[in-house]
Amino acid sequence: MVNLMTDDLESNIEELLLSPGGRILHEASDIMRKRARAFALFFVVIFTIGYPLAGEFIAWLVSEDTGFRPSSNTDVIVLHPVELILLKVRISVYLAIMITGTIFSVEMARMLSKNDTVRERMKEADLKIPNPNLLAITTALFSILLMASGIYYAINYLIPFLLDYLAKDAAAADLSTQWTLTNFSGFISSLVFASSLGFQVPIIVILLLKFEVVQKSNLTRYRRHIWFSSVVIGAFLSPPDPLSLLLVAAPMIILFELSLILHRLIR
Repeated sequence: MVNLMTDDLESNIEELLLSPGGRILHEASDIMRKRARAFALFFVVIFTIGYPLAGEFIAWLVSEDTGFRPSSNTDVIVLHPVELILLKVRISVYLAIMITGTIFSVEMARMLSKNDTVRERMKEADLKIPNPNLLAITTALFSILLMASGIYYAINYLIPFLLDYLAKDAAAADLSTQWTLTNFSGFISSLVFASSLGFQVPIIVILLLKFEVVQKSNLTRYRRHIWFSSVVIGAFLSPPDPLSLLLVAAPMIILFELSLILHRLIR
């Protein structure tokens, strides 16, 4: 009985490996194995370059002249000896993962697009490898532009205003303000991420309307629900205080309304 089950299992595994999907998976893993050493080396190089740059970035972050720290009775402190080192390591690792992962994904897609098994499978499924078109290129460019706008808004307006407000609020209560380095950098990074993501609203709305996933009448009919959803999303993306929530959610609502106007103009 056990031998029969083992034979069936081996037969199913062999059948899976010989199937088109199994061959594609095997060839993808083979590509990964061949390129693993090169990508590991690339990861180490990016990490090595990123570590001193992370130190420069943190110094800029906490500087009173060029950073975000308010000059009025505020200090950024470290609570244990290796906190600064761990933060620089974390930033370097994130940078290396982002760059290496992007290049790895592009290289994997390029290699598989030239693979005979993948081409045969796509031909059997009557699929074609997509080519960049005007809509895709335009969408990517506007997405990058909106992301840059969100980062600019966060760095130049949102973060300085919030940090100054929080410092003055603590000073009004006769309290000295001390932020740990990790929490200070985490607060800033979360707001930058929230703004860059929130500014993608026009792209999402325009694409939904263009491909008729939703009708404009439905968006206007449920406008209040969408506004409320923006506030909820802002609560998840922003730090847990009402002012941060408002300043993250408000641009999303404004961009939503502008997207409806833009769609009416370009339709």
